[in-house]
Amino acid sequence: MDHAIIGRRTALGAMTAAAGLLAAPWIGGARAQARSVTLAVGSSIMNYVPAPMAVKLGHFKAEGLDVQAQDFQSGGSKALQALIGGSVDVVVGSYDHTISMQAQGKRIMGTVLLNTLPGVVFTVRKDLADKVRDGRDLKGLKVGVTTLGSSTDMFARYWAARSGLAPRDIQVLAVGSGAPGMVALETRNVDVLGCYDPIATLIQQRDLGRILVDSRTEEGAKAIFGGSYPFACLYSTPGYIEKNPETMQKLVNAFMRTLDWLHATPPDQIVDALPASSRIEDRALNIEVVAKSKAMFSTTGLFDPAAAAVTHSVLNSFDPKIKAASIDMAATYTNRFVERAVRT
Repeated sequence: MDHAIIGRRTALGAMTAAAGLLAAPWIGGARAQARSVTLAVGSSIMNYVPAPMAVKLGHFKAEGLDVQAQDFQSGGSKALQALIGGSVDVVVGSYDHTISMQAQGKRIMGTVLLNTLPGVVFTVRKDLADKVRDGRDLKGLKVGVTTLGSSTDMFARYWAARSGLAPRDIQVLAVGSGAPGMVALETRNVDVLGCYDPIATLIQQRDLGRILVDSRTEEGAKAIFGGSYPFACLYSTPGYIEKNPETMQKLVNAFMRTLDWLHATPPDQIVDALPASSRIEDRALNIEVVAKSKAMFSTTGLFDPAAAAVTHSVLNSFDPKIKAASIDMAATYTNRFVERAVRT
């Protein structure tokens, strides 16, 4: 393992034990900032587990924050809408939203990267497995996504466009996140389902379908996207970030500590610590899911410009609004909070 990462983990571990240090202000003159934060989470998928785990492990409290987490089971686009509408302060959601919103004239910015792999899986239902082999076979089919405008929606449209299909060639249906999506596949309300773990593994175990696209591994992500694809991150509006730099720093500190904990902790212990909303009943299967998922969590929390460019390229390939816009990629994320957390 990289010695720099090990050194950072040791430093962050020491920070956890040093309550006095954790309480110290990060930005001079910002002591009056509010410590109450409303956090929206896209849904109960493995990609977003750092959010409920940061609450469960007390990492937010250790930073002096009162974080009220809201789980939007209908999908990440609903959490994004809550941020734009002003009902939440920050969101754990997909990085690609920072690009798509800029194309619509609205700015949001990622502050710590949680996933370096998207983890999306597209599964065709079992009775169509012999007929549907790749993206070209999607023509005329119903593709289930969490909600319209969500990342699964974006991925489905990208996959179709990459396969040479026109937007009208597939029917995209919002079926919700988690179990409702699996039910939609099982009851044949959709032909293909875009989902994440733990549902993707559960579908495999129950033999409900066959995997067509699997970006839970680096090889799978490169096969469909052409490179590393940053996914879950903590994002907010530039206005909130600039008005509350100390609060944002403390949020990033908590997420960095949680990422380190996820990498340092065996899968069975992670499963035992997961909140009920992030677990499935079968403990052995849950351990398998977590073991598979650990690789997608970032070891540094940093946004990489080359990986961000892959995201832009993917969205640009099928979204006319992004294609017509001049996207300032430097405005879609900042590494300053992560860099400060590491230095400290």
